[in-house]
Amino acid sequence: MTEWSDRPARRGAMVGGVWLIGLGLIFLVQQAFELPWSEAWPMFLILAGVAGAIPMLFTRSYGPAGWVRWIWPILLVVLGVAFLLSNTGVWEVSVGELLRAWWPLILIGIGALFLIGAFTSGGRRDAGGTLSLDVPASGRAEVVLRFGAGQLRVGPGDVGKLLEGDFVGGVAWKRPSAERVELSPDMERGVWPWTGQRLDWDVRLSPDVALDLRIEGGASRSELDLRTLRVRRLDLRTGASQTTVTLPERGVTAVSADAGAAQLIFTVPAGVAASIRSQMVVGSTEIDQGRFPRTDSGRNESPDFATNPNRVEIEVRGGMGNVRIG
Repeated sequence: MTEWSDRPARRGAMVGGVWLIGLGLIFLVQQAFELPWSEAWPMFLILAGVAGAIPMLFTRSYGPAGWVRWIWPILLVVLGVAFLLSNTGVWEVSVGELLRAWWPLILIGIGALFLIGAFTSGGRRDAGGTLSLDVPASGRAEVVLRFGAGQLRVGPGDVGKLLEGDFVGGVAWKRPSAERVELSPDMERGVWPWTGQRLDWDVRLSPDVALDLRIEGGASRSELDLRTLRVRRLDLRTGASQTTVTLPERGVTAVSADAGAAQLIFTVPAGVAASIRSQMVVGSTEIDQGRFPRTDSGRNESPDFATNPNRVEIEVRGGMGNVRIG
């Protein structure tokens, strides 16, 4: 688990600085030596390799499993230098012809590196962490979960703990204030396919805190059990995903969902009123007409929505997919 400090900001600034300085040097060298771009283009490969090595300097990728991460940056630099020397006539060898002659062996070598990395990484399924954050004194909080590919479960936790969780694949977090917590995938765990992690997060939230919950998901499967939680606002931003939500059974909740190619399933607990509007560009919306009949305003709404103290207002916007509310 990695706590966000100023280190990611410094790393991002350094990568950006390297790219800007590198681009400036490329244009300076190209102009100084009057190189045509047909000869100078390999300098961009060299720059990409150098910039790609910067994150590894911060994450200290020098161990038995970390060394493989350096291969792509080193390979880009080596290829860039070789092409540049060949293009400018310093090295009287055609790199393009060498690659065409040796590409089958190159593919075999890259495949072997993947296999080596898969074994030397030691398996990363158990890599992750736990997290436990106390409830703020105000009794209210905003929780932001930025989630990539994998599986996410959100449910009730212990009284007195704002957030607890188990995070297979790793998590990076920050708490800008006592009332705001942000969680994201730990991008320091690697850039190679075998060192990356399929995320599997189990997040538990306090049932005695008034919550604003925002979830930004990619190609994921999410199960949100909010029945016993005090969620004032739920914002969902999903891509190609499947999301199942059991809404709170007490209080007033506003739900806003923006979906790409997704399936959204909302369950409204018995005794909870709802007002629903769903706008899908391509797809379908299925709403329990018995509980939430269509009104003249174009919404589906419970007859007692205006007077029921326990109610949800749902706004869904999407591209393609299926929405079910019942």
